[in-house]
Amino acid sequence: MNKELREMLEMINNKKAEARELVNSNKIEDAKAMKKEIEGLQNKFDLMKDLYEEEMDGIDMIEIKDKKIEKVDSTVAFNKAVLGKPLTEAQAGLVEKVGDDGGYLVPVEQKTQIEELKRELIPLKELCNVIPVGTLSGSMPLEVDSNDELTAFDEVTEINQSSIKFGQVKFELSDYGDIIPVSNTLLQDEKANLTTYVGKRFAKKAVRTENKKILTELAKAGKVNGNDYLALNKALNIELDPAISASATIITNQDGYDYLDGLVDGNGRPLLTDSLTHAGAKEYKGKRIVVLSNQHLVSEEGKWTFFVGDIAEYIAFFDRQAYEMAVSQEAGFTKNATFMRVIERFDVKKVDSNAVVCVEITKTVAKSK
Repeated sequence: MNKELREMLEMINNKKAEARELVNSNKIEDAKAMKKEIEGLQNKFDLMKDLYEEEMDGIDMIEIKDKKIEKVDSTVAFNKAVLGKPLTEAQAGLVEKVGDDGGYLVPVEQKTQIEELKRELIPLKELCNVIPVGTLSGSMPLEVDSNDELTAFDEVTEINQSSIKFGQVKFELSDYGDIIPVSNTLLQDEKANLTTYVGKRFAKKAVRTENKKILTELAKAGKVNGNDYLALNKALNIELDPAISASATIITNQDGYDYLDGLVDGNGRPLLTDSLTHAGAKEYKGKRIVVLSNQHLVSEEGKWTFFVGDIAEYIAFFDRQAYEMAVSQEAGFTKNATFMRVIERFDVKKVDSNAVVCVEITKTVAKSK
């Protein structure tokens, strides 16, 4: 803030103090007049401040208390680091290298962009219990199959340790990534947001990979077989604990959804209803239906498949919560391109086997009742 702005701000604060004194002295009309004067000064101050900030935006170095401080762009710093260009001291403080292979962690702003792109797809990860971890492997105590009650104890009574049902869930993060060609012309622009160009492709592949790992664990759930939609009712009413059923979600593929979408009650009304909490989604008995493609969720021949239950209780998704980028200019030499490697790290583990059941309905000409 320059001298003129500081002086004006001091004047505004003094006027406010005078206005308070007028109010305390019951000089209301004078205080109102002072208020209008303050508003005029405040508007002038805001305008001058905006003009000053716009002027400063075009200056790379600013003088503050006789000390030069560099204005640093995190995108520029990251791009230069990834491409092996020299960094200033301030830029180096904004990037974090991962290992010895030249990889760098994606800045928070660009990481958020990738997460937003993934949410536009159908990420089953959002249904899981996502646990951020700071190490590549380890174990974590998670409560499983909990039906116990509070322990009654006083000062001379110890808690019965056997009544605490925790399981040590081991995790080991794996690297999942993609190699994406990027134009060398684009990389010459230090301010280019690389995530804009690689994010969509990476997000699609990341969601498919995460979903595949989650579906692998869901496939281990206990089976409930039936000849019509009443098998879903049985799963919700009997096979699952009422507390699990209350928060259950139904995951199926296009064929399974098409079957449910064709069901009607005795009055010809569809059994599926519009979800009030998830735009565009449908619900069965108040349970949200998540629909995957037939390609990614393959049913057994002659059957419709439904995973029913509380996915967050069933699966723990251990997430490193970081993306790493690195480049290789040699690999794309003949194509005037640089190959960019983008990596994420995660692990998926089943926790409570009683929280989900797999309902398989034999394909028959079944009518709702």
